[in-house]
Formats: sequence, structure tokens, C-alpha cells
Amino acid sequence: MDLTFETKTLPCLHETLYETISQEETSETIVPDSFPDAARILDSFGTVILRAKEYRAGGVSVTGGVQGGVVYAPDDGGAPRTLPVYVPFTIRAAGDGVTEKTRAMVDCRIRSVDARAVNPRKIMLRVNLAGSVDAFDPAELETAEYKPEQGSDLQILRRTYPVVRVMETAEKPFAMTEEAELPAGRPAMRELCRSSASFEVTESKLVGNKGVFKGAASLKLLYLTPEGELAVWTCQFPFSQYVELGREYGGEEELQTVLTLTDSSVEDANGQGKHVLVSFQLLAQCAVVGRQDVEVVEDAYSLRRAFTPAWRELDASGRLDRQSMSETVRFPVSAPVKSVIDTQLYLDVPVQRREGDALVLTVPVAANTIYQDDGGALQQNISRFEASCRTSLSDGCVCRASARLDGEPFAVPAGDGMEVRCTVTFTVDSMSGAGLKTLCGGQLGDEALPQDDRPSVILRPAAADESVWSVAKSCRTTVDAVKSANGLGEDAALSGMLLIPVVGK
Repeated sequence: MDLTFETKTLPCLHETLYETISQEETSETIVPDSFPDAARILDSFGTVILRAKEYRAGGVSVTGGVQGGVVYAPDDGGAPRTLPVYVPFTIRAAGDGVTEKTRAMVDCRIRSVDARAVNPRKIMLRVNLAGSVDAFDPAELETAEYKPEQGSDLQILRRTYPVVRVMETAEKPFAMTEEAELPAGRPAMRELCRSSASFEVTESKLVGNKGVFKGAASLKLLYLTPEGELAVWTCQFPFSQYVELGREYGGEEELQTVLTLTDSSVEDANGQGKHVLVSFQLLAQCAVVGRQDVEVVEDAYSLRRAFTPAWRELDASGRLDRQSMSETVRFPVSAPVKSVIDTQLYLDVPVQRREGDALVLTVPVAANTIYQDDGGALQQNISRFEASCRTSLSDGCVCRASARLDGEPFAVPAGDGMEVRCTVTFTVDSMSGAGLKTLCGGQLGDEALPQDDRPSVILRPAAADESVWSVAKSCRTTVDAVKSANGLGEDAALSGMLLIPVVGK
């Protein structure tokens, strides 16, 4: 006789794809006729701007650009000159399950940026990008539920697994417009050479059907003083925002937020070089991560008839653990350094490797530094080094790691050159690599199994790691009968001799 269990559905988000794509983009710019020839490159820089996300059958497309530029030393010995360069890009992540309902969390970063002079009147900027796309679709997790018929002797083992996963995604575009004044005693700004911004979420929580997040935007300016010298200034602007969610949450869930620039501008507010007007357009990509309890029918047997189970696989992958680890890095650079003007760091995507029972995460770092050599001339140095950390990861688990800079990196003269210093924080998610298996029915024999040779009571010792369920199943009796005969509580461990009533006889 065929048995088909009833289907129970659990609304969830299905991860359609998770992929990180790395690619290189280049763009050439011509030195304007009013500018002198380029003698050497002093700085190359860029900021990622996200323009759009498109969802089509077969994948997700991310379009944007890098607001970048080049600072060079002119051949006439004058003050450094800056050439703005915009580098458009498109990142495509393939995924067969992408639909019009798909929504993705996108994080694009610059892995490294450099420039070279093709000739004194033409400069090429090269940008290495990495784009991570984590896409989700609304779905239903189908589990099985057994409702016994009158007189049924089928024994059922149910178990509930807590699965930590993304429950909802939401987006919130918002703007920041701020005016800041250079501190007293700091030289005025004659010309802005470079601006770079970073954003950090320091606090987030769920309040009813809203996700609230707070943090700060850090802005660093490289500019020319009235005397034609390069100077650096950093300031911060706090922000507080919220995003509307589709339902209310109980407070145990967490809000994760990825902030991405969609546009930015920095300009002299009054033409006197002491005030700057800053405008940021941002997109907050938010995900609610929480626990879903998934109940499965893990096993079944009949007291009197043969039972052949039928199984169904469930996609119940989720996060098992999250760790954050910070590593301080000091990297020596050999160069004739008299003083350091500024250092910009660009982090790559972490690389994973196994070393015995440990998992080692390594993130490549590119450092672009402007310094003054022993002769007083401005120079550029591009260094590459690594930051790493170690953690444990169980067999069968998958690691998802990200890395970010904590605080402001800097370089100082040291020894025969300089030392680049920074703190890198790794966030490591351990993900379950396997799904769950549930009974969805089976074949129940039409005739009863022979009972004549079975005793009414079995006395035997408990085996190592044996459960009450496995004892009852092997003897074709019930769990309640074994517990009652041996005075066992709900989660009692088995030991010694067991008295097993055979109620199926």
C-alpha cells in the first residue's frame, strides 16, 4: 500500500546565485592643451559608483563606473596636476534560476588601481574590480506532515532543525549633503586633487517592520595648498536611516546592511578654500537574517508490517556561525622616503586554503603611496602585500569571507624606507554545505510480519551511542514503551541493561 504524506509549505528566500567576478577595466585620457606634459605619475585613484542592477533570465547584470583620476608631476617642475577619469563597467553574474522577482545584494570594490603615461600627452588608467552578487528569490520549502489514519501503527520520528538564513531583503536610497570647514591652522584648498569616501555601519536593529541603521561617512581629501604643495584632510559625517520591511520581526533577527555609492560630489563651498560642500547619493541594501525552524519527518517504521520509506531532499542550507577577526599589518617598503604625503589602500577578495584542521584566509592588499624623496621631489610607490587570519571549519561546511579596513591606514618613514600600517577585519560565515532529507511517504506491506517467534519482553544491554528510537525500531516496539519500562526521561542517555516490552506482538 502506497503512503503519501501531506505537504506542508514554509515561505522562505531561495538563494539563486552567489558569485564573485573579477575583471580589469582601462581608460585613456588626454592631457588638456592648457596643461604641461606629464613627467611622472604621482597618484592613481578611484571610487566605485553603482548605477543599476538588471535581472534577466540567465543572470544578473550590474552596471556602474569608477570615478577615478590621475595626479601627475608636470615636466616644467610646477605644481602637480590632476586629470579626472571615468571608467564604466558591467559585471555579469550567471544564474539559471534568476527571474523578474530576483533581488540581489551587490558589493563592488576596487582591488587595485594604477596608471602609466602612454606618452607625455596621454595617460592610461587601469582598474581591477571585484563584484560580489548574492541573489534571492521568494520560494516555498516543502516539508512533509504525517497524520495517522485510524488504527495505524506507523511510528514517526520528527525533528526540528533551526536554520539561520536570509529571510527578507530590502533597499533604501538616501542622500547626504554636508558642509565642512577645514580646521584652523590647516592650509586652505587651492585645488582639489582627489576625494575618497568610506562608509561604516556601527549600529543596526529591527524595530517592528523597520530596519534602523546608523553609522558614519569618512571623507579624505588630497588637495593643493595656495603654495602648490599637497595636503591631506579627513573628516567624518554621521548618518541615521531606516528601511521599510515587509513584515514585523520579533527582535531575535539581525539586520545586515551593505552601503553603495550611486553618486558623489565634493566642491569648494564658497571659493575661499576653507569650506567644502559634500553630496553623497547612497543605496542601502539590507538583509534580515533570522532563524527558521524546519520540521522534518526523519524516520518511520511499522510495528507489524514492512515499511519502505520514500525520501525528499530539502534545500535547508543556512549559516552555522559568524566570526569577526582583526589583524594588524605592518609592511616595510624600501624607498628613499623623506616624508609621506598620503596612502590609499585597496583590498581584494579573501582567498581560502586548508592547512590541516585550520582554514587560512588571505586578502591581497594594494597600497598607493605619495611620498617625498631625499631630494624633495614627489614620488609614487605601489606596494602589494597580504593580510591573513586562521580559523577552524568543520568538514562539509562552506566558508564565506569578506574583509574591510578598520580605521585609517597610514605610512611612516622607517629604516631604509617606510612602513605601511593598517588593520584588516575579516568576517567569516560558516555555511552548511548539505541540505536536509525528509520522509514524504513510502510503501507499507499488505500483510503482517510473522509474530510467533518474537518474545513479549527483550532484555539486553544498551549499545554505545544508541538512542531510544533506534532501540524501539530494532525491536519493533514504541518509544514510550521503552521509556516507561526503564524509567527514562525525555533526553536520558541509555546505559546498562534495557527492559524492552514488545508491544507490536
